[in-house]
Amino acid sequence: MVQDSQNRKIALLDLDAFFAAVEVLKQPKLAHVPFAVGGGGERGVVATANYLARKFGVRSAMPGHQARRLCPELVFVKPDMAAYKAMSKRVQEVLLQYTDRVEPASIDEFYLDLTENTAFQGSASLTLEAIRAELRELGVSASAGISSQKMVAKIASEDHKPDGQSVVPPQQIVQYLAALPLRRIPGVGPKSQERLAAAGFHNVSDIQTCDPQKLQRILGEHSGMLLFQRCLGIDERPIQTTRLRKQISVEETLHRDFKHLKEAERFLETTLLASLKRRAGDGRWQDMKAKGQTLKLKFSDFNQTTVSRVSNRVSPSLYYQLLAEAWPRAKGRTIRLIGLGITLPDPDEDRQLELELE
Repeated sequence: MVQDSQNRKIALLDLDAFFAAVEVLKQPKLAHVPFAVGGGGERGVVATANYLARKFGVRSAMPGHQARRLCPELVFVKPDMAAYKAMSKRVQEVLLQYTDRVEPASIDEFYLDLTENTAFQGSASLTLEAIRAELRELGVSASAGISSQKMVAKIASEDHKPDGQSVVPPQQIVQYLAALPLRRIPGVGPKSQERLAAAGFHNVSDIQTCDPQKLQRILGEHSGMLLFQRCLGIDERPIQTTRLRKQISVEETLHRDFKHLKEAERFLETTLLASLKRRAGDGRWQDMKAKGQTLKLKFSDFNQTTVSRVSNRVSPSLYYQLLAEAWPRAKGRTIRLIGLGITLPDPDEDRQLELELE
């Protein structure tokens, strides 16, 4: 098993500023101006920005008004999801010419298993260069990471952005990871970084030489051991050509902030629950199997909170309970976004696909 995983050739292909690249194909003049895809109004959020805009500090998930302050000449473009999905499909068609082992991680990220690839005498590096050249002809660029596992391939894809690639051979994985700050490990977000830093853990090398039981005391038994294994370069997850739907969710940025719980309850009743049911498909609520239900609130300062409950069957009334529990966390702040989610049953409970440390 371990020897087989060492011999794998796994790549992560990440399309550079994908939404922005598609918009430039539609409107070539955008190539010469800083622009963002998303909303530039008081309620809008940046989905992505081209590299000219990023030089000013504009980034994804940033409030539109903040992006305008950083870059007064910033142009906002309304998202065109149909065009992005169509281009993503064309990219997948290119990838499938080289291997049938393709796992879409998102609309603009793809894992490839090139272990059995015969193109370019089996060279994964040359194959990725050829793929990236074909994508440039489509009008989009991509960065790639190549290794013997998914996690390191993903991390390496960020090393030479945009339009570059990086290779980490299996015998260099531990050394490569050792030099990285912990924030580069997928799943180690700000909260985990704070807890780890308080205990003296800043870089991957700190984890590699520690007692894993100390990590488990900080992050919990499961997450602590998982982080320890990842920092040692242990990741034998296979490429999955079929992906299970894990969650159904909807969220809405409100036209105006809500100050009162009753307003939010009415919004659940008139808008969000109906939208969630449409996304979940036809049928009665009580017939929908679930693993849990979640409610999210985003406050006026863009901080957010979530509340979840285990639930075998979807219960609309549970969302009102979750809302009542989450509401006091606003502490005087108004609410700008509400989201609802259903976590679906997982037929393979024992397979840990991603770090979930946050």
